[in-house]
Amino acid sequence: MPDVILSDIVLYLVSGVVLGFLIGLTGIGGGVLTVPFLLLVIGLQPIAAVGTAGLYGVLTKIWAAVRHYRQGTVNIDVGMRFFLAAVPGILAGSLAVKWSRVSLSPAGVEMLQGIVSYMVMASICFALVALLFDYERLDTRFLSSRRGYIVKFPSLFLVGAVMGMTSIGGGILIIPSLLLFYRETSRYVGTSIFVALLLMTVMSALYALIGRGQGVTDVDFPAAVLMSAGSLAGVYYGAALCKRMHPRRLQKVVIGVIVLAVAMMVADRFW
Repeated sequence: MPDVILSDIVLYLVSGVVLGFLIGLTGIGGGVLTVPFLLLVIGLQPIAAVGTAGLYGVLTKIWAAVRHYRQGTVNIDVGMRFFLAAVPGILAGSLAVKWSRVSLSPAGVEMLQGIVSYMVMASICFALVALLFDYERLDTRFLSSRRGYIVKFPSLFLVGAVMGMTSIGGGILIIPSLLLFYRETSRYVGTSIFVALLLMTVMSALYALIGRGQGVTDVDFPAAVLMSAGSLAGVYYGAALCKRMHPRRLQKVVIGVIVLAVAMMVADRFW
């Protein structure tokens, strides 16, 4: 673990407070906000930002998953079936990035960093589309039927692969998939947190361990741990403000935050 100086500790804690506040206020998954923040504010490379965001997501979701489980708002059966269907995808996505990271030449790694950055940008743009889409109008009977398996398993594999390559998808991909393929409409929030916790644990472990022997570890442990600690206070106050905000104003804030995340990605990539 690299040495961490006092200024880094302060930066990580303050960053965690800001991220936690925005997550608590908007309900947007951590990956959408965390990766751009790690790139532009902390100064990590895209692949390291994805790996660190994955561990940050694990640390911040543990307590939320426990709380939802105690409240009875986690469908364990559906969650495990979803996890088993999506874990091949997250393995494929994570391994594709990490093996390429270890085996490519420096020029190839630089190109890979750019590809990952563009994928994160595209995923954040998709988050905006997913936010504005009305899933209640869809007829999910076919998707949740036996014939729907033709669409279901490739889709869940893709969900895992996108998460493995970008760390994004805990809310914007898992929740719609629970609604469409499992018709889980009452406990989808807690179940999505449970599934995301399991998938991100697998992902962050791969990013941390593969390439370690060659000195390549794409997880900044001090940043992830200290930012998650700062997020505890941020989420508390963000959630409190969310309760007092009018839904229409809140939706505008959510859209604004996602647009800000895209702007941060563009700034990091081109400026």
